[in-house]
Amino acid sequence: MVVFRALYQRIFYFYPSVFMSDLKKVLFLPGWYPNKSDNAVGSFIMNHAEAVSAELKVDVLHVCGDEDSKKIYNFEKSSVNGIDTYVLYYRKSKSKHVFAQFLKGILYFVGQFYAYHKYRQLNSRPTFFHVHVLTRAAILPYTLKFFGSNISYFITEHWSRYLPQDNSYQGFFRKLITTSVVKKSSGITAVSENLKFHMNRHGLAHRNFKVISNVTRDLFFENMEGQGQLVNHFVHVSNFAANCKNVKGILQSFKLLRDEGYLFSLTMVGDGDDFELAKASAYGLENVDFTGFLYNNDVVSEMRKATALILFSNYENQPVVITESLSLGVPVVATAVGGIPEMIDESNGILVQPNDVDALSKAIKQIIIGEKKFDRNKIKEEAARKFKSEVVAQQLIAFYRDGGVDI
Repeated sequence: MVVFRALYQRIFYFYPSVFMSDLKKVLFLPGWYPNKSDNAVGSFIMNHAEAVSAELKVDVLHVCGDEDSKKIYNFEKSSVNGIDTYVLYYRKSKSKHVFAQFLKGILYFVGQFYAYHKYRQLNSRPTFFHVHVLTRAAILPYTLKFFGSNISYFITEHWSRYLPQDNSYQGFFRKLITTSVVKKSSGITAVSENLKFHMNRHGLAHRNFKVISNVTRDLFFENMEGQGQLVNHFVHVSNFAANCKNVKGILQSFKLLRDEGYLFSLTMVGDGDDFELAKASAYGLENVDFTGFLYNNDVVSEMRKATALILFSNYENQPVVITESLSLGVPVVATAVGGIPEMIDESNGILVQPNDVDALSKAIKQIIIGEKKFDRNKIKEEAARKFKSEVVAQQLIAFYRDGGVDI
């Protein structure tokens, strides 16, 4: 133990005094984060980082695999929206063989410490860590704390694996380590009450356990002249994830509407596992457009035109696309799963049961015939009170203080 503690101090603590600073700084350690291999993954974590950066210095340190890497490790730095972002890419095998998966785990584990070593050669010591998505991303702060570090760490969980519908939080050792990681932390947040409930159900409890929403970026609150709502135009935005988003069920519901003679248009924004299945299952529907992934103003433009957003997921936590839709004043028709009922009520949308294609079709019909109407301005105003970056930032600052950080 003494030898390991001395090694830790040599590598991670005693750096030249030129790097010492009194500036309060949080180092984000995300399990998912936009990178050169996937520019969309973990964008909601980037939104959290940008929100907090208005109050504190925020750096991001991320470790992820790269199947095209020629090096075992490749450390890169960039600055994104004023946030210094450091990514360590490790060479990731394309093989699914058990040995390749074991090697990937070793490269990730070692990579976390190597990445922090590289980071500390360039930067002062962070005041505290903020882990996003358990459990691998917490290896570094948990181990450092075990060997004597006085740097606290906080956790935010986004993953649906704790929900019964997903049920991928399995394995004795995984649960043992995760429970210990949570216990040693200075606090944990979840993005919905539903997620918090199921984490508690798995024994992941903490005295400083808060529910703090995802952030809607400011561009979703900006006025964009000349981009008004279209009549009976609907939009779906997702990663087309298999077994989750049920894009085929959305198309089935619109087929029922077409067969009844109703006129509409539908834009399907995104890409992923079920993209080709969705296109093949369009049932000859006219006025259905598949755009692929869109970013920033392009996705804002598509969503702003919609009469309503359609989300027919089998399970969810707190979908960012719903916070974005509401922030634009666009009502939502979605399934009553996960944290969605915490966001949608009769003032801003309609809830249906998962896999009930008839119910989804009837809900959309209510909007088409004018039976259900919504005040888009009120929807937007309410969303601003909940999801704006400065609102969430203040909640996170209070969370850090409750965990003992002097800010």
